[in-house]
Amino acid sequence: MKDVETFLASPPISPSIEEIKRALGRNFFTSQIQNPDQKLAPSEYEIAFKAASVLLPIWHSPTAGLQVLLTQRAKHMRNHPGQIAFPGGQMDDTDPSVIATALRETEEEVGLKPQNFNVIGQLGDYFTTSGFCVSPVIAEVTKLTPIMICYDEVESAYWVPLDYLLNPQNFSFEHRVLANKTRGFFEIDYENIHIWGVTAGILYCLYQALTSER
Repeated sequence: MKDVETFLASPPISPSIEEIKRALGRNFFTSQIQNPDQKLAPSEYEIAFKAASVLLPIWHSPTAGLQVLLTQRAKHMRNHPGQIAFPGGQMDDTDPSVIATALRETEEEVGLKPQNFNVIGQLGDYFTTSGFCVSPVIAEVTKLTPIMICYDEVESAYWVPLDYLLNPQNFSFEHRVLANKTRGFFEIDYENIHIWGVTAGILYCLYQALTSER
Protein backbone atom coordinates (compact mmCIF):
# COMPACT_ATOMS: atom_id res chain seq x y z
CA MET A 1 0.00 0.00 0.00
CA LYS A 2 2.19 2.81 -1.27
CA ASP A 3 -0.50 5.28 -2.27
CA VAL A 4 -0.27 8.22 0.10
CA GLU A 5 -3.97 9.09 0.06
CA THR A 6 -4.89 5.49 0.79
CA PHE A 7 -2.45 5.44 3.70
CA LEU A 8 -3.78 8.67 5.20
CA ALA A 9 -7.30 7.18 5.15
CA SER A 10 -6.19 3.87 6.68
CA PRO A 11 -7.17 2.78 10.21
CA PRO A 12 -4.83 3.01 13.18
CA ILE A 13 -3.15 -0.16 14.35
CA SER A 14 -2.09 -1.14 17.86
CA PRO A 15 0.17 -4.18 17.59
CA SER A 16 1.69 -6.02 20.51
CA ILE A 17 5.42 -6.68 20.52
CA GLU A 18 4.68 -10.32 19.64
CA GLU A 19 2.59 -9.24 16.63
CA ILE A 20 5.43 -6.98 15.50
CA LYS A 21 7.87 -9.88 15.77
CA ARG A 22 5.61 -12.15 13.74
CA ALA A 23 5.01 -9.53 11.04
CA LEU A 24 8.68 -8.69 10.64
CA GLY A 25 9.71 -12.32 10.98
CA ARG A 26 7.80 -13.18 7.81
CA ASN A 27 10.14 -10.90 5.89
CA PHE A 28 13.10 -9.93 8.08
CA PHE A 29 14.70 -7.86 5.37
CA THR A 30 12.61 -5.90 2.89
CA SER A 31 14.79 -5.04 -0.09
CA GLN A 32 12.50 -2.60 -1.88
CA ILE A 33 13.00 1.16 -1.74
CA GLN A 34 10.81 2.63 1.00
CA ASN A 35 10.58 6.35 0.14
CA PRO A 36 6.92 7.44 0.11
CA ASP A 37 7.72 9.96 -2.62
CA GLN A 38 8.52 7.54 -5.43
CA LYS A 39 10.52 10.25 -7.21
CA LEU A 40 13.07 9.85 -4.44
CA ALA A 41 14.81 6.98 -6.19
CA PRO A 42 18.56 6.61 -6.72
CA SER A 43 18.25 7.52 -10.40
CA GLU A 44 16.96 10.95 -9.38
CA TYR A 45 20.25 11.87 -7.74
CA GLU A 46 23.66 12.73 -9.11
CA ILE A 47 25.39 11.59 -5.95
CA ALA A 48 26.93 8.43 -4.53
CA PHE A 49 25.03 7.20 -1.51
CA LYS A 50 26.79 6.49 1.78
CA ALA A 51 25.60 3.51 3.84
CA ALA A 52 23.89 4.39 7.13
CA SER A 53 21.40 2.84 9.50
CA VAL A 54 19.06 3.83 12.30
CA LEU A 55 17.59 1.89 15.21
CA LEU A 56 13.89 1.93 16.08
CA PRO A 57 14.03 0.95 19.79
CA ILE A 58 10.66 -0.31 21.09
CA TRP A 59 10.19 -0.50 24.86
CA HIS A 60 7.18 -2.18 26.48
CA SER A 61 6.47 0.17 29.37
CA PRO A 62 4.50 -1.54 32.18
CA THR A 63 2.38 1.59 32.55
CA ALA A 64 2.30 3.22 29.10
CA GLY A 65 2.42 0.38 26.57
CA LEU A 66 4.83 0.25 23.65
CA GLN A 67 7.09 3.30 23.34
CA VAL A 68 9.58 4.28 20.62
CA LEU A 69 12.77 6.21 21.30
CA LEU A 70 13.35 9.35 19.25
CA THR A 71 16.10 11.92 19.55
CA GLN A 72 16.56 15.53 18.53
CA ARG A 73 19.81 15.92 16.66
CA ALA A 74 22.20 18.60 17.90
CA LYS A 75 21.76 21.89 16.06
CA HIS A 76 25.42 22.04 15.05
CA MET A 77 25.30 18.72 13.16
CA ARG A 78 26.12 18.98 9.45
CA ASN A 79 23.30 16.70 8.30
CA HIS A 80 19.70 17.22 9.44
CA PRO A 81 20.58 19.59 12.33
CA GLY A 82 17.93 19.92 15.03
CA GLN A 83 15.62 17.37 13.43
CA ILE A 84 13.79 14.61 15.26
CA ALA A 85 15.42 11.30 14.37
CA PHE A 86 16.00 7.72 15.38
CA PRO A 87 19.41 6.93 16.89
CA GLY A 88 21.82 6.05 14.11
CA GLY A 89 24.40 7.27 11.67
CA GLN A 90 26.88 6.47 8.94
CA MET A 91 28.36 3.00 8.65
CA ASP A 92 32.04 2.72 9.64
CA ASP A 93 34.53 0.51 7.85
CA THR A 94 34.83 -1.54 11.05
CA ASP A 95 31.07 -2.24 11.28
CA PRO A 96 30.33 -5.81 10.11
CA SER A 97 26.72 -4.94 9.20
CA VAL A 98 24.14 -2.16 9.19
CA ILE A 99 22.68 -3.75 12.33
CA ALA A 100 26.04 -3.31 14.05
CA THR A 101 26.09 0.32 12.88
CA ALA A 102 22.65 1.02 14.34
CA LEU A 103 23.53 -0.58 17.69
CA ARG A 104 26.90 1.20 17.90
CA GLU A 105 25.42 4.60 17.09
CA THR A 106 22.62 4.09 19.61
CA GLU A 107 25.13 3.39 22.37
CA GLU A 108 27.18 6.43 21.37
CA GLU A 109 24.19 8.77 21.22
CA VAL A 110 21.99 7.69 24.15
CA GLY A 111 24.05 5.18 26.15
CA LEU A 112 21.91 2.08 25.55
CA LYS A 113 24.23 -0.88 24.99
CA PRO A 114 23.81 -3.52 22.26
CA GLN A 115 23.05 -6.19 24.88
CA ASN A 116 19.97 -4.16 25.87
CA PHE A 117 18.28 -5.05 22.57
CA ASN A 118 16.78 -7.96 20.70
CA VAL A 119 16.83 -7.15 16.98
CA ILE A 120 13.53 -8.30 15.46
CA GLY A 121 13.49 -6.92 11.93
CA GLN A 122 14.77 -4.63 9.25
CA LEU A 123 12.90 -2.41 6.78
CA GLY A 124 13.87 -1.57 3.21
CA ASP A 125 16.42 1.09 2.36
CA TYR A 126 15.46 4.77 2.52
CA PHE A 127 17.37 7.23 0.32
CA THR A 128 17.90 10.78 1.59
CA THR A 129 18.55 14.01 -0.27
CA SER A 130 21.64 14.42 1.93
CA GLY A 131 23.21 11.40 0.24
CA PHE A 132 22.60 8.48 2.60
CA CYS A 133 21.13 5.04 2.00
CA VAL A 134 19.50 4.43 5.40
CA SER A 135 18.70 0.90 6.61
CA PRO A 136 16.10 0.99 9.43
CA VAL A 137 16.59 -1.71 12.09
CA ILE A 138 13.78 -2.63 14.51
CA ALA A 139 14.73 -3.79 18.01
CA GLU A 140 12.93 -4.63 21.23
CA VAL A 141 14.42 -3.06 24.34
CA THR A 142 14.88 -6.04 26.67
CA LYS A 143 16.64 -4.09 29.42
CA LEU A 144 15.99 -0.40 29.94
CA THR A 145 18.83 1.54 31.53
CA PRO A 146 18.99 5.32 32.03
CA ILE A 147 19.38 7.39 28.86
CA MET A 148 22.84 8.98 28.76
CA ILE A 149 22.78 11.65 26.05
CA CYS A 150 25.92 12.50 24.11
CA TYR A 151 25.36 16.24 23.66
CA ASP A 152 27.92 16.40 20.87
CA GLU A 153 25.38 14.56 18.72
CA VAL A 154 22.00 14.71 20.44
CA GLU A 155 20.15 17.57 22.12
CA SER A 156 17.34 15.56 23.75
CA ALA A 157 15.58 12.18 23.73
CA TYR A 158 11.90 11.25 23.89
CA TRP A 159 9.80 8.14 24.39
CA VAL A 160 6.73 8.40 22.14
CA PRO A 161 3.75 5.98 22.15
CA LEU A 162 4.00 3.58 19.23
CA ASP A 163 0.20 3.62 18.85
CA TYR A 164 0.34 7.35 18.11
CA LEU A 165 3.01 6.82 15.46
CA LEU A 166 1.02 4.02 13.80
CA ASN A 167 -2.14 6.09 13.41
CA PRO A 168 -2.32 7.53 9.86
CA GLN A 169 -4.72 10.21 11.12
CA ASN A 170 -1.72 11.78 12.88
CA PHE A 171 0.18 12.10 9.57
CA SER A 172 0.02 14.78 6.90
CA PHE A 173 1.76 14.79 3.52
CA GLU A 174 3.49 18.01 2.49
CA HIS A 175 5.75 19.23 -0.30
CA ARG A 176 9.01 21.14 -0.08
CA VAL A 177 11.80 22.06 -2.49
CA LEU A 178 14.81 19.91 -1.61
CA ALA A 179 17.95 19.73 -3.73
CA ASN A 180 16.24 22.05 -6.24
CA LYS A 181 13.36 19.62 -6.72
CA THR A 182 9.89 19.52 -5.22
CA ARG A 183 9.62 16.52 -2.93
CA GLY A 184 6.80 15.00 -0.94
CA PHE A 185 7.23 13.99 2.70
CA PHE A 186 5.22 13.08 5.78
CA GLU A 187 4.86 15.15 8.93
CA ILE A 188 3.69 14.16 12.42
CA ASP A 189 3.24 16.41 15.44
CA TYR A 190 3.31 14.90 18.93
CA GLU A 191 3.14 17.30 21.87
CA ASN A 192 6.10 19.64 21.25
CA ILE A 193 7.85 17.30 18.79
CA HIS A 194 7.72 17.87 15.03
CA ILE A 195 8.61 14.72 13.11
CA TRP A 196 9.08 14.93 9.35
CA GLY A 197 11.17 13.78 6.42
CA VAL A 198 13.19 10.59 6.82
CA THR A 199 11.94 9.76 10.32
CA ALA A 200 8.26 10.17 9.45
CA GLY A 201 8.85 8.29 6.20
CA ILE A 202 10.36 5.34 8.07
CA LEU A 203 7.33 5.25 10.38
CA TYR A 204 5.14 5.11 7.26
CA CYS A 205 7.26 2.16 6.08
CA LEU A 206 6.84 0.43 9.45
CA TYR A 207 3.06 0.75 9.12
CA GLN A 208 3.28 -0.85 5.67
CA ALA A 209 5.38 -3.73 6.99
CA LEU A 210 2.98 -4.41 9.85
CA THR A 211 -0.13 -4.35 7.66
CA SER A 212 1.15 -5.95 4.45
CA GLU A 213 -0.39 -9.36 5.18
CA ARG A 214 -3.39 -8.39 7.28
